[in-house]
Amino acid sequence: MLASLLSATLYGLEGRPIRVEVDVAPGLPGFTIVGLADTALQEARERVRGAIRNSGYEYPPRRITVNLAPAELRKSGASLDLAIALGILVGSEQVAANGRWAVLGELSLGGELRAVPGLLPMVAALARRRVGRVVVPAEGADEAGLAGGIEVVAASSLAEAAMVLRESRRGRGRTRPRRVELAGDGAADGAAGAGDGAAEGASVGGPAAVTFGPDLVEVRGQAEARRALELALAGGHGLVMVGPPGSGKTLLARTVPSLLPPLDDDEARLASIIASVSGTAPLRDLVRGRPFRSPHHTISYAAMVGGGPHLSPGEVTLANDGVLFLDELPEFDRATLEALRQPLEDGQVSIARVGRAAVFPSRFQLIAAMNPCPCGHAGEGDGRCRCPSAAVDRYAGRISGPLRDRIDLWVHMPRVRPEEYVGAATPEDSAVVAARVAAARGRQFENRGCSNSRLSGRALRAACRLGTVEQNHAIRLADLEGWSARGTERLLRVARTVADLAGSEEVGGSHLDEAARFRSPSGRRPDMALVG
Repeated sequence: MLASLLSATLYGLEGRPIRVEVDVAPGLPGFTIVGLADTALQEARERVRGAIRNSGYEYPPRRITVNLAPAELRKSGASLDLAIALGILVGSEQVAANGRWAVLGELSLGGELRAVPGLLPMVAALARRRVGRVVVPAEGADEAGLAGGIEVVAASSLAEAAMVLRESRRGRGRTRPRRVELAGDGAADGAAGAGDGAAEGASVGGPAAVTFGPDLVEVRGQAEARRALELALAGGHGLVMVGPPGSGKTLLARTVPSLLPPLDDDEARLASIIASVSGTAPLRDLVRGRPFRSPHHTISYAAMVGGGPHLSPGEVTLANDGVLFLDELPEFDRATLEALRQPLEDGQVSIARVGRAAVFPSRFQLIAAMNPCPCGHAGEGDGRCRCPSAAVDRYAGRISGPLRDRIDLWVHMPRVRPEEYVGAATPEDSAVVAARVAAARGRQFENRGCSNSRLSGRALRAACRLGTVEQNHAIRLADLEGWSARGTERLLRVARTVADLAGSEEVGGSHLDEAARFRSPSGRRPDMALVG
């Protein structure tokens, strides 16, 4: 007997509906899966066999053929386990299904149903296909309910899912419906949108819960670096902090989550999709906190930008609409750092593999920390640095000129003197600075529709409103340091942010001077460019 059920699989950040056709026919016992299934899906044969037997059903000793349609689309993961098992039970006439159902979930050998990564975009794709009901693992029911437009029924085991399919009455096990609008187009065949969001005003829960770092009040001294961080966060600019070990670079970066405003509705929808696909644990509600990612310097190229056998998102995508912090910047692989150039400029990264391609969002803000030399003490003037000049040049040269040119702010953080740490007056806390950052960001989006870091060309010049005197001043600053056109553009972007923090409609000479103070002069070592 032939049975057919709807399910879904992941393709990048997108959900793709899959029709699972199961033919249980007389003949020599066998189990064949066709339709470009990956290793995890091929291994579903053993999981399904054990789950059926241990759930109290009979595994039919017949020739079983499973076809995954469309045949030309590569399928990955274990999200089709439940559909295959139920298809075998329906095809062997042990279960009779009523109505048009879609099913999602991974099976254990004992028949328990487990949640799978990407449940939210997969349910959203089924909703766009106008599927009325979907069975999902109980632990992922809240996440599936974020999709909206579809009845979500929770099941904890294969036996419970089979029981649900027998029910003709709708509403059994139904989750509380929530209506949201998804980003992306919904084609009839489930061609992919980026995903759905959740109800407005939802709180953060589950693995997406915001974990705030240290408060800014813990950072003593370093007034210049605190100001640079405020400018960076207010305008979405890239920032590199250069200083000796123990100067507070990492501590200052860890205060970023306490300074950033929450995600707006559109950003939260996309962040929820990315969190769902990353698969750390099922979501309970919308992700509202901005991501803060801090990968180790041994990270691979693919882990940074994305890819791999399943076209998984990388760190630049996991940090979308948030911050990517790279500690010990020169220690990262050169190719990995160079791969950041396109995402920093375009806000997205294109991944192409044999027969597959995907575009991931990567509108992240880069914040990095580095030592001025291998020993970390160059430029302190106390003779502690014993590094040869050639070694310092090689160390700084690990950051290429084109990448350096894409970073808006550079700041030197000298060693904090004991009297500053012990006896200095209490600095501003995160709440005070966060209010200024939020006000400046709000002013940018209200007046220009984007952060200053995304302005360019005519829009940037119009936003700066430079008079003749200010134009000439900007030209002199750029000529003095030998900046490229990109470097000059970034000077104007930072100056616009300085003016926004000051509440000024126009960029003045003092704003340009402050912005120039945080630029790294082209072709010079960070330790020499930022000290003195």
